[in-house]
Amino acid sequence: MSRRPRAHVLLVEDDEDTREVLRLILEADGIEVAVARDGLDALNRIGQLREQDPSSPSVIVLDYMMPRCSGPQFRQKQLADPLIADVPVILVSAVADLSSTADLLRPFAMLQKPINP
Repeated sequence: MSRRPRAHVLLVEDDEDTREVLRLILEADGIEVAVARDGLDALNRIGQLREQDPSSPSVIVLDYMMPRCSGPQFRQKQLADPLIADVPVILVSAVADLSSTADLLRPFAMLQKPINP
């Protein structure tokens, strides 16, 4: 019996409480989680993760509204970098209607805050 590869998620969320709850939920499901406080922190973390494992992260859970470097700003930088452009993004936001903006960001999926575990 072969083991399924373990998922590696980069969780990018500026709110400490939300970040911790999401981290705990993901880890309880057997997912390895690295965290970042905003888009700039996330870009640095991706570099560190890729040094350890070139296929990491498997997916990015990305908050939409953050200081310093927002979700859209991060996503623009990510899509411009061929080394990480293909990493799927799950966009998370409290904004009620992201449909028009989300099309430009090309997320794999979207989650509405508050997230129901």
